Amino acid sequence: MPVLYARVLCTAFFVAILLYPFVKTNWIKIPLYFLLGTGVPISVYCIFFLGGPLLLNYIGFVLEILLLGAGLLAFIPFYLLRHIRIYYRQANVLGRRIIMVGVYTPLVALCIYMYLFNRYAVKAGQIAKSVNSTEELVNQLPKNYFTERILGLHWKYHTSLSYICDGWRPPLHDPFFLVARWFNFFSSTNFYEPPWPWYNEEAVKFYHRKFPDLPIRENCPCSYCRDGIQYLGPVEGLDSVVHSPFGPSWRGR
Repeated sequence: MPVLYARVLCTAFFVAILLYPFVKTNWIKIPLYFLLGTGVPISVYCIFFLGGPLLLNYIGFVLEILLLGAGLLAFIPFYLLRHIRIYYRQANVLGRRIIMVGVYTPLVALCIYMYLFNRYAVKAGQIAKSVNSTEELVNQLPKNYFTERILGLHWKYHTSLSYICDGWRPPLHDPFFLVARWFNFFSSTNFYEPPWPWYNEEAVKFYHRKFPDLPIRENCPCSYCRDGIQYLGPVEGLDSVVHSPFGPSWRGR
């Protein structure tokens, strides 16, 4: 389930690309041109997220189509890019310029986001080197947006197409945060991972202590899968997190 800003942007883009063929009034097309442009980085991000390193996952998607008749959904971003290109070629000079503004606006916002994330990662990395325990680290991390995302990784915010990489199926997706992590992956001085490599029974406790006013549960269908069926259990379950055959899960008292 995309976080709020991603949900709003994706919904606006999908509405625009569905309405555009039926709109004949030029002044109405102006905001649609902009939203069509935002669809380019959205689609490119989806391709890289679904494809994985070197887009090798698409080999599996092709095999799924040939053998099982599934996997077509993974190619929707290519379909959308093709139509944006068609609409771009059909547009007049003004329309093309507005589409390009729509393309670059999310990218500019992403660059600013990545710059702020990098500054945070360097500072958090320095803190991590100066402490001796996870609890001390969490206590000293600044109480801000990036710390909330870091502490929520692998159980509230997922990191890859395969939830196995997180240890279970986290319900929320933050595209900007994942892209920032991708670009900081090869830096040894930056802090872009929580103290736990994937889902850990202590993760939720540390998050709740640092951000007691933020929800730890999301009403998402992913929360009802077999390894996350107890995720929507009572908050009292914070003190009774145990291992299950399918990985750590919530069990109310």
